Amino acid sequence: MAIFMCLISLFFIYINVVHTHTHSRGIYLLLEKCKAVCYRNLFKRVQKVVERHQLSLVEIAKAFKWLGMPMDLDELECILANLIFRGYVRGYISHTKRILVLSKANPFPIEAVVVSKRR
Repeated sequence: MAIFMCLISLFFIYINVVHTHTHSRGIYLLLEKCKAVCYRNLFKRVQKVVERHQLSLVEIAKAFKWLGMPMDLDELECILANLIFRGYVRGYISHTKRILVLSKANPFPIEAVVVSKRR
């Protein structure tokens, strides 16, 4: 439920509580993938709120702060770079302007989340 509602802080609390159980049952990597999906869903919601294809990293950082997870821009940029590399987000990051530029056609492909590519 936390993934669907983009409650990343609740999801991290859950991961920390069940940390020992996830390792013993072998589902830790599955939860790591869910964390990436949770980040993707948050960026998707921020894009829907601002209704633009160019998102300032400061705007995204405000969303994290509002959720109770303050994050610096370098850490946010690293998360976005990983999501772009995995194919969860289509676009690029302008490091000098601190802007995420999303693709106008399907910037958050659902196929990337459902079907994982082996690299």
